[in-house]
Amino acid sequence: MKKFKVSNFLKRFSAIIMVILVVNGPLVAYARAGGGGGGGSHSSSHGGSPSGSYRGRSNPITSIINLGMFAIVGSAGTIVLKVRLSKKKAKSISAIKNLSKNDYNWDYNSIKNDIEEAFYKVQVAWMERNQDLAKEYMSEKLYIRHKSKTEWMKVRKEKNILEKMKLISAIPIALQDQDGTNEDSLWVHIKAKSIDYTIKEETNEVIEGNKYRRTHFEEYWKFIKNEKRWILDEIRQIDDINDLDFFDINIKNKKSK
Repeated sequence: MKKFKVSNFLKRFSAIIMVILVVNGPLVAYARAGGGGGGGSHSSSHGGSPSGSYRGRSNPITSIINLGMFAIVGSAGTIVLKVRLSKKKAKSISAIKNLSKNDYNWDYNSIKNDIEEAFYKVQVAWMERNQDLAKEYMSEKLYIRHKSKTEWMKVRKEKNILEKMKLISAIPIALQDQDGTNEDSLWVHIKAKSIDYTIKEETNEVIEGNKYRRTHFEEYWKFIKNEKRWILDEIRQIDDINDLDFFDINIKNKKSK
């Protein structure tokens, strides 16, 4: 009976841990626009680690409990991050809607349309290695940066394939509103998914990613306002920002975390 109870406990505990790991597991970053810097910039490590040579026995219950504690601690950190991010989203949307009452540049529906259009244009330009396809949707700084990277991909005869790209959500988390529009900026939390892999053009060999599986990804995109629309100025990976205080609301002389 005792053995049966322990077995049931381990099964239930393992199931809980698997759910936590799936929900909070690391996102895969491939070579898409902004994803780790672009084609071929990722490194991978193969082979065993120093601990791989240890052959002593370990208690399976202890191992599962240790894994559980590790997952729970990691999950707690993720939950705190998500809560803080949600608060910043709510504050930013509220600030944008208040600004839009007197400034059409902050019309929320127009902003969302500009972000979505830029998102897909930038991804197409990256896959085609032709930044001119999205030049009007990005700043000169980002255009030059992406062009240099995709031109280098051409030299290496590599191409990043992006299929079934879908923007899941794009929600503001920080903004800056100054006199005029030249200094206005907006940070957006992007969630999306796509099939994302890189091939060698000469052989069509897949050298990175998986051509059969869609992967989810999250990024921070910074937009700035020009005379026509909100355009993409910068892409940051989630791991690039260690402190969410990086994102704040700055309205002329008023600043809010």
